[in-house]
Amino acid sequence: MSGRSNVAYSPTRSAETDLVSRLESARSQIEQRFLAGGEILISVLDVLNRLLSTLDNLAKSLDAETAQSTADQLAQTVSQISLLPQLEHDRQQRLEDVTKTEKALRSYVDDMQETLRYLRTFAITAKITGAGIADFAGFAEEIIERIQLGSTQVNQLSANILALGATLGIASTRGRQTLEGYRKSVPAIVASLSSNVSELGAQRRHLADIAARVSDLTRKVQGRVSVTLSAMQIGDITRQRIEHCQAAFSILDAYLDSPEGRALPFDELNRLSLVIRHLVSQQLNQITTDFDRESGTIVGTIAGFNTDIAGLLELHGEMEPKGGAGTNSAMRILERDVTAARTVVGDIEKAADAANELGCGTIATVRELLDGVETIKLIRTDIQYMALNTNLRCSRLGEEGRAINVVTGELRGFAGKLDETAQSILEELQVLQANATKLGDSQSETDRGEPLDTKLENALNAIRSAGDMMEEDLVVLRGCGYDIATKVTASVAKLDYRAQLGDVLTGCAQQAADLAAEDFPPTDGLEAALSDVGGKIAKVYTMVKEREVHAVIFGSAAAAPNLTVVSNDEDDLFESALF
Repeated sequence: MSGRSNVAYSPTRSAETDLVSRLESARSQIEQRFLAGGEILISVLDVLNRLLSTLDNLAKSLDAETAQSTADQLAQTVSQISLLPQLEHDRQQRLEDVTKTEKALRSYVDDMQETLRYLRTFAITAKITGAGIADFAGFAEEIIERIQLGSTQVNQLSANILALGATLGIASTRGRQTLEGYRKSVPAIVASLSSNVSELGAQRRHLADIAARVSDLTRKVQGRVSVTLSAMQIGDITRQRIEHCQAAFSILDAYLDSPEGRALPFDELNRLSLVIRHLVSQQLNQITTDFDRESGTIVGTIAGFNTDIAGLLELHGEMEPKGGAGTNSAMRILERDVTAARTVVGDIEKAADAANELGCGTIATVRELLDGVETIKLIRTDIQYMALNTNLRCSRLGEEGRAINVVTGELRGFAGKLDETAQSILEELQVLQANATKLGDSQSETDRGEPLDTKLENALNAIRSAGDMMEEDLVVLRGCGYDIATKVTASVAKLDYRAQLGDVLTGCAQQAADLAAEDFPPTDGLEAALSDVGGKIAKVYTMVKEREVHAVIFGSAAAAPNLTVVSNDEDDLFESALF
């Protein structure tokens, strides 16, 4: 405050200066406390926004359509897995059919080898018998060579069949072991997968329901915080109104230091000052009343958070998956079961590939055998023609050729037997070829298209990804719940403005009332001064309530140029604010 030459007035001006200083302390405390409270509530809003964002992410991992699609695909795959033992049984049956044909072939080849040995014996005998006949030795040698070629072909045929038999034996032994393993493991895996798919669906629906309730409650809390932040404007309003009270004294002081003020008589000067003290006292009474009401509303709203936060924490507890969020959750159990199923299916598909390779190899062997048999048939035809020619030549030789004729007759007979055996082998080879083709096509209809292992891998990736996302989101949710609980607790303690600042404002109002202890003075002769000082003070106001109090003191409403009045709604925390 500026110094005054009028000694009689100085003590009152000193009291006003003390009140202005006290108001400055109150204004500073209000500003600091409300800024700190605003930061706390904004941090709570940040946590709530993070919680809602996490819930949105969780909703994606719990998306009903995606989850149902994965469950349906997995259920279809489980159905196909359940057919695997029968598939392997059918494969073993086809393998057994191939084995039976291979054994029958081996018997016919043994007969053919035996026939060729007889043929060779007769051919050598014919050579010896006709040794003295001109040109016959060369003819007999040719027959022996053809028989020897046939023997080589049959021996190769026998070696191929023996090799096929050895392969079939290994495949059969391995197949029986595999089938036994499937019969033991597949039903358990199918039952476990089916059960866990159902459990996972129930868990997803439970989590989705809880997440929706958490989201609703979080938005409710978010709304409360937003309303509280808006209500905290009472701090800024109170600060401004205190500044306006300070400004009233400054405007009065400036007027009293002006030529017009210095010209006032002592009595008018005291009456003018008393009017301003009454104005400030009434303003502070109104400020204290409004602040007490609105800060009480803030504290009541914040205190109401406790119930909502307790509800949030309770819902967070319900969101913990059955069995926990770790390795024992339904999601992780299903993941392990699908992994185990992949191992079994992988073995199945390896066995199928091996069977296919075996089938393809058998078909190739059959082709080689068919070629060999055709060669033997050609050799048989050559031998028969040679034997027939020998008979004709021996007939012209008379008695000399009779012995050779007997031998070549036997040769022709055994060559015919060779033909019969070759025909039997051809028929068995056709059966072998058909069985080998079935063996090569050993995959069932359910395996056609995308392999079972690929389907399980896709399901496993989807389950693992959803499980990882869900666990991460649940960890974040637990952290958010803890943050909200601790921040709201801190807020309740720090936002009790009525308890913390109410006494400060009450003290200022009481000191102002003491300064205005005298009755309101008469204003005769003060019209010009009151108009000057009152008009300047009125221009400082930004709130309707201030203008109403000003009108009571000065007798008319203060002008409010270029300002907009906020509608007075019952639910508006600031029905008297004017900005």
